[in-house]
Amino acid sequence: MQLAPEERLGIDDVFEVRVLSEPDLSGAYRVAADGTVDYPFAGRISVVGLRSGEVQELIAGKLRDGYLRKPQVSVMVKEWNSRKVSVIGQVQKPGPVVYFPNMTVVDAIAGAGGFTPIASKNSVTLRREVKGTVESRNCPVADISEGREPNIVLRPGDILVVEERLF
Repeated sequence: MQLAPEERLGIDDVFEVRVLSEPDLSGAYRVAADGTVDYPFAGRISVVGLRSGEVQELIAGKLRDGYLRKPQVSVMVKEWNSRKVSVIGQVQKPGPVVYFPNMTVVDAIAGAGGFTPIASKNSVTLRREVKGTVESRNCPVADISEGREPNIVLRPGDILVVEERLF
């Protein structure tokens, strides 16, 4: 089974490490442009492409190697900054919106500050690359917001285009 891309760390993601009874070894770490983080006693470690459990095992192994007998380490991803959804057109703040698992079209529009007064709320196009081809579909956000249509779950890399309404 292949893992969903959102389960693996990417550049600029932030995760929190907690080591039981070791506050100096606990804290938040941002993945650098080269895919690494600097961790106490371990130096620079490569974490890009790893799941949080794999990072946990890696850090625990480094700490066991001469520093702590049985380190109890937990790793939790705080920010998925490497995953973005682009929202362009008639929204208050067009541009990238940080993706989170199970993000919907309505979440992305809200993350972009909502619609402008001239937005066509039922003319939102979702563009998604699938196996090298770009697929487009209309997302009637006004109908979704009012419960007449189901909300649509997004994927990292999706693009939402909010059209201007015709007067």
